[in-house]
Amino acid sequence: MKLYVLPFLALASFAIRSTAGAIDDTSDSDFESESASTFESESASGTCSGSNARIEPPAGSIVVDATGDYDGSYVTMKEGVGSLDVTTTDVQTIFVMPGVYEEQVLVPSLAGALVLQGSTCDARSYEDNEVTITQAMAQKDLPREITKGRNDLTSTMRFKASNVTVYNLNIANTAGNVGQAVAATVDGTDYGFYGCNFTGYQDTLYANKGRQLYAQSYISGAVDFVFGSKATAWFESCDIETVGKGCITANGRSTEENPSYYVFNNASVFGSNPKGSSCLGRPWRPFARVVWQNSELSDVINPLGWSAWDAASSTNDVHFREFNNRGEGAATDERVEFSLELKKAVDITAILGEDYESEWWVDAAYL
Repeated sequence: MKLYVLPFLALASFAIRSTAGAIDDTSDSDFESESASTFESESASGTCSGSNARIEPPAGSIVVDATGDYDGSYVTMKEGVGSLDVTTTDVQTIFVMPGVYEEQVLVPSLAGALVLQGSTCDARSYEDNEVTITQAMAQKDLPREITKGRNDLTSTMRFKASNVTVYNLNIANTAGNVGQAVAATVDGTDYGFYGCNFTGYQDTLYANKGRQLYAQSYISGAVDFVFGSKATAWFESCDIETVGKGCITANGRSTEENPSYYVFNNASVFGSNPKGSSCLGRPWRPFARVVWQNSELSDVINPLGWSAWDAASSTNDVHFREFNNRGEGAATDERVEFSLELKKAVDITAILGEDYESEWWVDAAYL
């Protein structure tokens, strides 16, 4: 498995050790109609064509272009998002031209749906993404008097809207091994991320509330880098890269009634850190619920598989499960006693609902 290098961005070297006290926060398509079309134009990587190319803004879309060359465009993501009509119930689209956007962006609550599309020659893969949104805020940089929402405030992108699809964006927090530093906070419901790239070290993806789908995407980090409290999230065919010692997930399901549930299906887990130095997850809260199934687990996964949060925390009520995984890290004979093997895979309907395929934000072409 190749190691992924974020385009347009020189990432700092990541040290291979975890930071103690991982999570610390007191805050609790319009493009479907174009799928048969053929685009042929110049992109940042040269000429590209075909039904999967997304290099021309659709009619009526808000355009963000770092160069300012596109007529009527905004030069920053913040300006483009700021131009959204928060009262309309119509679907709005933001198309982002190739470039690196060094900023923090808040997508606010909206009355209608939203499409965010980054320029790419192949919308089906994150590897051809040409748009990177990045910055390096970490909790250590925040004033001490701020005691709430500290994870949010480090985020490169914060999503507060609902009914949103995001295609082909690289979202990075490059703070490195310095503590909590979020790339993306997803704090609404009904989200679909397709061909996206989330890069960080600790607390990369804050999948916090509502129904969420991540498909054909990439997520990197070392410590608790997929975490959140109340989201039901399905991760389909995602590449998960560990870049240091730690656990991948930290689910914060606090009660039996809390709906939070993470399922990784057909994932590929690999890393640059030493053999056995990563785990599939640890419980941020007592009823944490995570499943890994039908996935390739490399030898970066420790034979124990999972970890307790700390020596004092109970694992009696956690729901850590595996099914039909493969690879050097998939053997379950040495797994911790609080994890179990399932007899059959979790169905996607348990996470996204019985009628998920009819949902506007679910792009079944990526499943």
